Amino acid sequence: MPVVDRGRVAAALPGYGIGGELGSGAFGLVLAGYHQELDRPVAVKVLTSPDPGAAVDFRTEARLLSRLDHPHIVRTYDCVVRGDLCLLVMELLSGGTLAHRALRPEAACAVGLAVADALTHAHAHGVLHRDIKPANILFTRDGQPKLTDFGISKVFEGSASTASRVVGTPRYMAPEQITGQRLGPATDLYALGVVLYELFTGTRLAPPELPLPVLLRHHTEVVPPPPPGVPAPLGALLLRCLAKRPEDRPAGARMFAFELARAATSVFGRHWLDRAGLPVHLGADVRALTTRRLPRLPRPQDRSALPAA
Repeated sequence: MPVVDRGRVAAALPGYGIGGELGSGAFGLVLAGYHQELDRPVAVKVLTSPDPGAAVDFRTEARLLSRLDHPHIVRTYDCVVRGDLCLLVMELLSGGTLAHRALRPEAACAVGLAVADALTHAHAHGVLHRDIKPANILFTRDGQPKLTDFGISKVFEGSASTASRVVGTPRYMAPEQITGQRLGPATDLYALGVVLYELFTGTRLAPPELPLPVLLRHHTEVVPPPPPGVPAPLGALLLRCLAKRPEDRPAGARMFAFELARAATSVFGRHWLDRAGLPVHLGADVRALTTRRLPRLPRPQDRSALPAA
């Protein structure tokens, strides 16, 4: 990542104060900011590139984000391009990332429902995320989870799209993403399945010491075993998300949300979502599944088998 000239950033954003670095990655640097007139803290995503196409890609990202108005997707306030400097002004999420949170099992399911609802909204607008991972799931100060960093998302038409390049985080990439095949909503569900597998088991889907080529082959060829210590309804749903073929995964993020809500209720009992302790905004039909009286697992120890990781 090139060194960022904060003076140029400040000059491109009159009316904003520019603070310290909040994070960085392959697709940009994020700085703290403050809109003085509106008395509002913000996050400023910075991208500098000598490639003229970078500005076009960045504007595309901003347009995509501006279309996504959802309580579990980070808000985008503004986009500014000055030569090779591209700035995206976003909602500041001060609660940290999922990568740095330890969650009880009910809370992990609540995050899964929130992300699934966000993906349902994004997919309905023709947007794939393509980089679902704990570092891209952030929290507000009061603990509301939000999906961020659609920087490598891509508009798709119909049910799938052909990716022009392989992008994503290898630890969470779907088989079709690795092999350069056609992508669709099931691609994001695979990554969400990996995230939830890690949350429920406290372990990685693949051994962490694997070299990159072996890790990628693990995603494309190795069928994962049932997640250890996870009650059957949740474990079976995770394995369906991790199916090698997209058509064998749940039929869309909305259907996954229904199945997750139903499975969690069978494990944790009625009103588990209220006990999860996180603000989650869902449709009435999905939330209703968390309050219904469903058959519980016969062994109460199954609930305690889920580690708080």
